[in-house]
Amino acid sequence: MAGPYDWLVQIPDHPNAQQSRMSNLPDHLNYNKPQIQAGQLVMSGPTLAAHSKSSDEMPTITGSMLLLRADSEEDVMQMVRENPYSKVGVWDLDKVVVTPFKCAVRTAL
Repeated sequence: MAGPYDWLVQIPDHPNAQQSRMSNLPDHLNYNKPQIQAGQLVMSGPTLAAHSKSSDEMPTITGSMLLLRADSEEDVMQMVRENPYSKVGVWDLDKVVVTPFKCAVRTAL
């Protein structure tokens, strides 16, 4: 079967990156829009140290998880490197884990 393929991508944040993450969130979201529209970015979100105990409590974000569709792991890493979170140093690119993935269930939001 030819690509594109599904890839599960786990990207930890650098320590103490939460303030930079929040201030660069608009650029990050704008960067993601064309990838979502093209069907390349299927799912994404922050990974947490723990779930908040109340709605007033801001969770500690530890990184990101993405489900990307691409032809190769190299294409996945190119998308990750071009993301604003990479360019401003939120994500620790030395610790990215890219795993081939077969998505069995897809539902729209």
